[in-house]
Amino acid sequence: MPILTKIVSRIYSELLELKWWLLSLFTGAFFAASWLFFRLAGETEITENLTTYIYFAATTASTVGYGDMSPQTQAGRLIAAFWFFPGALLVFSAFLGRLAGSMVERIRRMADGLGSYDKLKGATVIVGYHRDHTPVMIENLIAGQDGDKDIVLLTTNSDVDLPEGIKLVKSDRLDALSSLKRAAISDAKKVMVYAGSDAETFNTCLAIRELNETLHIAAFFEDRDTARRATKLAGLEAIVSNASEALVRAAQDPGAGKVLKALSAAKVGATIYSATVNEQTDTSTLKVALDALAATLVCVSQESGEEFEFAPFPPLLQEGSAFFYLCRKRLTAQQLADGFGGSHVSITV
Repeated sequence: MPILTKIVSRIYSELLELKWWLLSLFTGAFFAASWLFFRLAGETEITENLTTYIYFAATTASTVGYGDMSPQTQAGRLIAAFWFFPGALLVFSAFLGRLAGSMVERIRRMADGLGSYDKLKGATVIVGYHRDHTPVMIENLIAGQDGDKDIVLLTTNSDVDLPEGIKLVKSDRLDALSSLKRAAISDAKKVMVYAGSDAETFNTCLAIRELNETLHIAAFFEDRDTARRATKLAGLEAIVSNASEALVRAAQDPGAGKVLKALSAAKVGATIYSATVNEQTDTSTLKVALDALAATLVCVSQESGEEFEFAPFPPLLQEGSAFFYLCRKRLTAQQLADGFGGSHVSITV
C-alpha cells in the first residue's frame, strides 16, 4: 500500500508539472482509445489507415476543422461530441502551453545569463565586465569588421548594460570550466580577458587554455611581470597599460596622445589592422599593393622573430609572417591579393 501511494503521489506531482513523458503517455493513450472507439462505432473512413486518422485528429485538436472528414454514424458523432472533441482540445492546449512555457523559460534564462552557448562555434568571447570599458570594446569589435557576428560576455556582475544582440553568461567565477564552456570558449574564434585583478585574469587564461589549445587569447594586465609570465605559460597576447608612455609622448609631442588613441580605435579615422602571408612575399610589392588600396605598411613580424620590424623593412617576408597596416577599414584577403597586380599571393586576414 505505501508503494502504491508513492507511485500515485509521484504521478500526481509529475502531472501538475506537465512533464513531457507523462503528457506524451496520456496523449498516446487518449488517441489510441479514441481510434478504438471510432472503429467500434463503424467509422471506417476515419480509422481505415493511420495517416488518415492522424490527419483527422490533428485538424480536430487544433480547431482548424477543414470539414473534409467527420464522423458519419450516430455512435461516432456522440463519441466525437462527448469524448473526442473536448479531450483533443485539452491535449492540444496542454501541449501548446507546455511548449510555450519551455520557450519562455529558456528565453528568460538566456536573458538572465543562466543559459548555455556551448554549441556555438566561432564566437568572440569577452571575459570580465567593466562598465566604462566593456561597451567601448564591443563597439570597436563590431566596427573592426573581423566577422564578430556572435559576441558572448562572461561576467560575475549582476548588473550589466550591454548593446542589443550581445549574448550574456553570468557566473560566480570567471575561471570555472563549466562557466567558460557555457560561454562558448571550446569552439570560440577569439577571446579577450579583462578581469578584476591580474591574478583572476591569469587563472582565467589558464582555464581557457585547458578548454581550447589553439584559441587566440588577448588579456589585459596591470603588472608587466605577470603579463610576461602569462604570455609564456598560457600562450597568449598580453596587453599592458601604456599610460606612462602615452603621457610622455603627449608631453614631448603635443597631440601624440590623441593620435595613439585614434590608432587603436576602429571607429575613429585610420586603424591598425593585421594580416598574414601564406608564402614568401616581396615586401616592396606588398607596399605597392597597400598603397593602391589607400593603406600604409607600418611594420612586419617574421614568424620566428619576437620583435616588430619597422622601416627599413626586410626585402622578403617568409611564409607565416604577419604585416600590420594603417587603413580606414579592414581589407579583405581578396582585396589584398588582387592588389599584387594579378599575381597569386595567398593572404589570411
